[in-house]
Amino acid sequence: MLNAKNRLKKRKEFAYIYKKGKKVNGQNMSVFFVPSKFPICRVGFSVSNKVGKAVVRNKVKRRLRHIMRDYVNKINNYNLVIVVYPEIVNQDYNTLCKNLTLLLQKAKLINE
Repeated sequence: MLNAKNRLKKRKEFAYIYKKGKKVNGQNMSVFFVPSKFPICRVGFSVSNKVGKAVVRNKVKRRLRHIMRDYVNKINNYNLVIVVYPEIVNQDYNTLCKNLTLLLQKAKLINE
């Protein structure tokens, strides 16, 4: 699970990242990111009602939090918002992990 200190929770924070941040598109998700003045990485997740009912949306968010837990220590001074598209429901955990890793590399946030 992702620590509370590494999560974005307020609507104001999400809106700032959408407005001022850069965007990288992937196959089934997008990542918005903006530099932060704090030395930690903070992540928020946006999963629309179009993805599915609450059980499905929560499952997707749990998987993304688990994947991001490994990358939070490698990304410093950035705030991220991960936006998920409906096609993501058909992906298993390993594919989801691979796609998110490719997106973070494309954004030049990690160097793996």
